[in-house]
Amino acid sequence: MTSYTFRPVSLPDDSALLHSWIATEHASFWGMPNATEKEIEAEYRTLLSTPGYEVLLGIDASGDEKFLVELYDPAASPLADAYNYVRGDRGLHFLAPEAATPQPGFTLEALAAAMVQAFALPGTERIIVEPDVRNKAIHALNARVGFRPVRPVELPEADGSIKQALLSICTRQDFENATGRRLESSFLSPVRWDIANRHVLAKALGEFSHERLLEPAEHGDSRYSVQKDAHRYSFSAQRYQLNHWMVSPKSVEHHVFVDGSWQPADADAIEFITLFAEELTLSPAQLPTYLEELSSTLSSHCYKQVHATHDSAQLAEFNGSAAQSFQLIESSMTEGHPCFVANNGRMGIGRTDYLKYAPETGAALHLGWAAAHKSRAQFDAIDSLDYEGLLASELYPAERQRLDAVLEAALFGTGLAAEDYLFIPVHPWQWENRLSITFANDIARKQLIWLGSGADEYQAQQSIRTFFNLSNPRRHYVKTAMSILNMGFMRGLSAEYMKVTPAINQWLGELFAKDPVLSTQPVALLREIAAVGYRNPQFEAATAKSDPQRKMLAALWRESPISLLGPDEKLATMASLLHVDASGRSFAGALVRRSGLAPAEWLSRYLDAYLIPLVHCLAAYDLVFMPHGENVIMVLENGVVKKVLLKDLGEEIAVLSDRVELPEEIRRVRTGGDPVLSVFTDVFDSFFRFLAPLLDAEGLLSEAEFWKTVVDRLLDYRGQHPQFADRFDELGLFAQSFPLSCLNRLQLRNNQQMLDLADQSGGLLYAGDLENPLATVAAPVS
Repeated sequence: MTSYTFRPVSLPDDSALLHSWIATEHASFWGMPNATEKEIEAEYRTLLSTPGYEVLLGIDASGDEKFLVELYDPAASPLADAYNYVRGDRGLHFLAPEAATPQPGFTLEALAAAMVQAFALPGTERIIVEPDVRNKAIHALNARVGFRPVRPVELPEADGSIKQALLSICTRQDFENATGRRLESSFLSPVRWDIANRHVLAKALGEFSHERLLEPAEHGDSRYSVQKDAHRYSFSAQRYQLNHWMVSPKSVEHHVFVDGSWQPADADAIEFITLFAEELTLSPAQLPTYLEELSSTLSSHCYKQVHATHDSAQLAEFNGSAAQSFQLIESSMTEGHPCFVANNGRMGIGRTDYLKYAPETGAALHLGWAAAHKSRAQFDAIDSLDYEGLLASELYPAERQRLDAVLEAALFGTGLAAEDYLFIPVHPWQWENRLSITFANDIARKQLIWLGSGADEYQAQQSIRTFFNLSNPRRHYVKTAMSILNMGFMRGLSAEYMKVTPAINQWLGELFAKDPVLSTQPVALLREIAAVGYRNPQFEAATAKSDPQRKMLAALWRESPISLLGPDEKLATMASLLHVDASGRSFAGALVRRSGLAPAEWLSRYLDAYLIPLVHCLAAYDLVFMPHGENVIMVLENGVVKKVLLKDLGEEIAVLSDRVELPEEIRRVRTGGDPVLSVFTDVFDSFFRFLAPLLDAEGLLSEAEFWKTVVDRLLDYRGQHPQFADRFDELGLFAQSFPLSCLNRLQLRNNQQMLDLADQSGGLLYAGDLENPLATVAAPVS
């Protein structure tokens, strides 16, 4: 195998060489067969001045130039509008000049060497090529190194013509499978691994101290330490209300006591968790799986370091369409759930699957479709929608015809009828890794039939199993089952829960529409308008209701926010407010600065859209949501929150008393529990505890001003709606303290299933009380 090295093209030194290769009939597809040397030099000067564009010459062992390689950023090229760009994509042009004496295998080895060079660039995950559709020779060569054709595309040329090109993509796995060559990871490196470990260690020290699993010793000047046996971890931290620790990752130091003195050692998060396993209440049975989740979280952080292409200020510009900017923000977040330490576990996802399906990759994928026999599948929807109406809105006629034809062909000669089947969207990972094996009995007996991939491209949201339609953003979200372990739960989807999900959403939508306060507030619902679930009677006979085998095949459709937007309105999940870029600037801070409003006024508008409707639902109906950051989508204009959209309603709302009459079919939403904990725990401790310090640290709004603004908005609600004043006071929002509900303790106790979803409040773990920051600001007016 010939070995090649690479050097950048140098002009004008290489102008004659380039001219001899390009201005030829052999290179006619490069479009310059009659160009002069000066014209080619001018063209390449332009290319070299383009940001992110590299022009390289492949050099053999004798030092001779043998071929040309161009590497470029597809997002800054005509390709940008022709396909769904993914972080880590790199465009490639390859030219092997015509040789006087052809060498067998030369072009294959040269292209493979060019691919290795491209994949060696930091963050490169896929290679994109777009050769002329007529260039059959290069298509065949591309296939030999792993390229997969995607589709023909039309690309504008500099001279105004249109190039008919074949878009093809090669992943690392494709290249390795085709060539037998093993590539280094593009994002795992000693430097990035150390940064990831410090980040996770800082989070662990802060959150485990918050939950009172660790008790750091104070040493003055904001320095603290925890120690066990011969190990000491010291760090700097700012302390805030709600026992919040903002630990500086760079400040974390690990020392080991050796030969009578403390010696510096690696800051390793896995070693730290193993050492303090007993203090963290991790049983020997739980520890290994938790460490796997932690390792996955660390690896994910390394990927995000490489692919953090936009800082917070750039994200706050909301460039592109509302759908494009929304999905860029969604894939740019570098942190999972703010409270959990191991928050990117995703157990079951391998390297190749990670690059296909992880939200932070921003990858576009095609969901699959399966046909399920009605004896085992059930479709449910809101009253205004039926099965055929849903499919008509989600599938183009030609695609529906294609799926029908595949089903008819699969049933030929069986005596089974196509009209006895329901279509179910399926995550491709779920079909390949779980359903095709676990439900083999159903597949063999034609109870379940794989129909292939759908036409639309989707992007995974932060919740990984929920998808936004990139091809047609006004179409519904699709939420699927994905049997991976992540953050204390198997991320399946229960057929039992799905059958009443649309009814819950319909009831809730009607309540919001009729309520005189909610109907005038800057809040709305993204309803889950249809669902389909598949039940396997054999597994149901062998399992309990909460077992993962009962949650392997179901899907729901949720309304898209795109159709609700005005001309200048943009979208971002509330979770993005807590995103912090590499320079330490938060997305929330960037929005405040962009808005031009006084920070307290910006916060007031956000609270009126988010907090006040939640409190009203409590006061009027004892109705609670799970209002964490990913369950809330903000509608913004010029950085200002104009409205919030609440989602994930079917599984995560509850009515905590019998004051509200419920339809019999949705009685499962009536549960017990303390209503005010949904505000104290889910809003104050799980979100505002992080948001207030971010604004404080950036000098935008002090922590005291933050909580005073919260008090002011709550009291304004009470004054504006005296009919609810008594019930508002009964909630006790200004109590001196409230119980500290510990989320990490739940995951540390059982990282397979933190809670029984049918009795979430009954399984919570507490660790004393937290002082209520509202009580230190003001008392309610009586």
